[in-house]
Amino acid sequence: MGLIVREAKAADARRVAEIHIAAWRAAYRELMPADYLASLDVNERADMWTRGIIRGGPARLALAEMDGAVAGFCLYGPTRDGLPDDVAEIYAINVTPERWRMGAGRALCEHALRQAAAREHKTMTLWVVKGNDPARRFYERLGYQPDGTERMNSQLVPIPFDEVRYRRPI
Repeated sequence: MGLIVREAKAADARRVAEIHIAAWRAAYRELMPADYLASLDVNERADMWTRGIIRGGPARLALAEMDGAVAGFCLYGPTRDGLPDDVAEIYAINVTPERWRMGAGRALCEHALRQAAAREHKTMTLWVVKGNDPARRFYERLGYQPDGTERMNSQLVPIPFDEVRYRRPI
């Protein structure tokens, strides 16, 4: 099984949207309202991802390809939390559920860490939905630990949910 990580292009936006929705529906089915997850629209998400890829900026979108097919993505860049400039953040990482536990998530996290190190960041952070125990265990295996910061996220879905910030040195 061949696994490569590459930067996303605008032509990848629809596949990123499909993965985004499939991963959320699988990972959050007990954590977010079912009607919200059912309402996620591939076309809307594809438009969102296309705009983000074309716009560019400090955030980067990396894709994991397995056997020539996009299996996951990682959006990362400078922290959005008002922390020092040497802190980077993984904003989103999703792998299509049929490819979970096959190395794509790990490869994407390692890529984001290498890129952050190249930009002279010293720490990487990420936010995890508090009840998403499989994701929390995954990040802990990669060396991330909760840093004691929690928040209620009311921006993504109609019903707020709690998140925990994780961090690790680069």
